[in-house]
Amino acid sequence: MEAHVFSLLDPLFLISVAIVLLLMGLLCSWRERSRSQHLRDSNQRLQDEIQRRQTVEEELRRLSNSLENEVQQRTRELQDIKTKLEQEIHASAQAQKRMSSIFESAPNGMLVVNREGKITQANSMVAAIFRCQVDELIGQSVESLVPSEFRERHEVDRSEFQAHPAKRKMGARRDLYGARFDGSYVPLEVGLHPVELESGTEIVAAVVDISERKAYEKSIHKRNEALELSNRELQEFAFIASHDLREPLRKIISFSTLLQEGEYGEFNEEGKVFSGYIVNAAQRMRDLLSDLLAYSRVTSKANPFKSLRLIPLLEEVIEDLELRIEESQADIQIADSLPDVNADPVQIRQLFQNLIGNSLKYRHPERTPVISITGNQDEDFVYLKIQDNGIGFAQEHAEQIFDVFKRLHDRQAYTGTGMGLAICRKIVVRHGGAITARSEEGVGTTMIIELPKKVPVYDGS
Repeated sequence: MEAHVFSLLDPLFLISVAIVLLLMGLLCSWRERSRSQHLRDSNQRLQDEIQRRQTVEEELRRLSNSLENEVQQRTRELQDIKTKLEQEIHASAQAQKRMSSIFESAPNGMLVVNREGKITQANSMVAAIFRCQVDELIGQSVESLVPSEFRERHEVDRSEFQAHPAKRKMGARRDLYGARFDGSYVPLEVGLHPVELESGTEIVAAVVDISERKAYEKSIHKRNEALELSNRELQEFAFIASHDLREPLRKIISFSTLLQEGEYGEFNEEGKVFSGYIVNAAQRMRDLLSDLLAYSRVTSKANPFKSLRLIPLLEEVIEDLELRIEESQADIQIADSLPDVNADPVQIRQLFQNLIGNSLKYRHPERTPVISITGNQDEDFVYLKIQDNGIGFAQEHAEQIFDVFKRLHDRQAYTGTGMGLAICRKIVVRHGGAITARSEEGVGTTMIIELPKKVPVYDGS
């Protein structure tokens, strides 16, 4: 036992034990260092993971905030779009309501016809025109409203219109009639307006019942016929009366003149004055009858229109007025060129003779008369001017001087019946034109004549 203990204390044994203990210490130290390193690595990894997770969380929070902002922005945009759509829907509904109200309250009958010729919409006015209910019109063929004898042609016309749609009146230059539900016909005026839709062209038709207008036109036509008959009778009466009255007037003037010459006895001074009154009155009546006859003949004895060269015609007028022109020493100035006119040669000659004669009659006493005649034209009209430097008149009288028997001056100062310018206006009106006057007292007068180039249609009424 003692020997064994001493062996345990043997140096070699002790060294071995020390080495073992050292190794165990190193192992423990290594393990401790390994554990510490492992702990440090784990802590680092944990820190890295925490950092990564924090970064991820921050990115997620950023993305979440961005997404939330985007969602909010998109929500606001969608809300705005929703609001606008609601406003548009409301406005569209209001517009539809307004259009329906306008369509229904239109003073004319209104129809909407689709591409197949079916009535898709109608108002109460058109239903009243065709003597039915609105519901009875919806879905009906528009040809059912056309008289049976014209339906086939109407269908062809409708197809052609839909192939080349354009806003226009229906039935130009011919009478239109609609077939009512009770079998009667009604005269109509129809305006067509195409509306382009995705499903095709629809036609909006405005329908007007013109029964009253037709009846009124018929009444007017009858009255016009009666008036024309009366006018012809009056013209005949004027001609006969003026013709028959001129003969006794001629005798009154002739015998009164013979009495004044003293071959059949002498008058005292008072008798001479009275006989002078008789002659003057008879002469004025003769002139008046001649002017009335000329006035009535503007239409009753009218000649056909033809193309006229004005300068040769004016030269003939001046030749007819030669004595009066020489007496007044008037200067008549005619433009080098004047446009041609389509007119009645006799009446245009009378027109210029009256106007130039007027300028000579109403010349200014203190200056030589100067009368100028000029003209121009455009695509549709010829414009002529007769300008003088006579006594003129106040512009406020520019219209009434063309009235029958209208005089601005005393008969003693200027002779005449007051018919000259009335005849001028009637001639110009018969030619489809107009005559106006511009004047200034003491300065002169300008007569302006406007004549259409296209020959007017004149029925003489």
